[in-house]
Amino acid sequence: MIVAIVNQHGNADRSIVARNLAVLRARSGRKVCLAMTGLWHGGYLWGEARSAARIRPWLDVRSLGTRAVGDRLAGLRRLFNDIVVDAGARDTEECRRVLGAARVIVVPARGGEVDLVGQYTLARRLNAARALNPEVRILFVAVCAVSDAEPDNEAALLAHVHRVGTARLAPVRLHEPGAYAYGEGRCVCDAETCDPELADEMHALYREVYAQPVARLRRPLLGVAQPGLAG
Repeated sequence: MIVAIVNQHGNADRSIVARNLAVLRARSGRKVCLAMTGLWHGGYLWGEARSAARIRPWLDVRSLGTRAVGDRLAGLRRLFNDIVVDAGARDTEECRRVLGAARVIVVPARGGEVDLVGQYTLARRLNAARALNPEVRILFVAVCAVSDAEPDNEAALLAHVHRVGTARLAPVRLHEPGAYAYGEGRCVCDAETCDPELADEMHALYREVYAQPVARLRRPLLGVAQPGLAG
């Protein structure tokens, strides 16, 4: 399963969400790859620090590069149960490839940072991914300061969500996930005793992202016996 995290600003929220989702997924016993678009990314340093400190669960951190991204993803899918991709903030070909291949797209967004140009640029990318793969789930998640409860920010974020067909806003709200230092190679989900409330928010987002959609049951035809319904 491929989960892509993308946003329209170069803040730390995207990378922090990607790392926590990868850690929680690996903790469930799955073989997980944390991948990034582009040739260089701060996630490498984070992954190296995590390995050096022998922090568990261990994560395989890789780059998708800038060419043949589709082939690289196909190769990783044969090696891992799950791939969590930090797809960046720029509208690049590799980002579009990742979004088109994802099962779930997560968009961390701050209402106060939403601008019209950025909204339409990101909405185009997300709608293009949905056109390519109608089954993709697009999930926005609000990121805010601990004291931030301004209704104008919430309204701006909801308007952003509504520009993307079938997208929805996650019920969980993340409070400044990138503002805290947990040590080299660590994230909030490695430090739950320090910030249990923030860790709970990440756990809630994880459950939203990896929730299995319930298939709609077909109504049985009248007068026709259905397998498993007899008796």
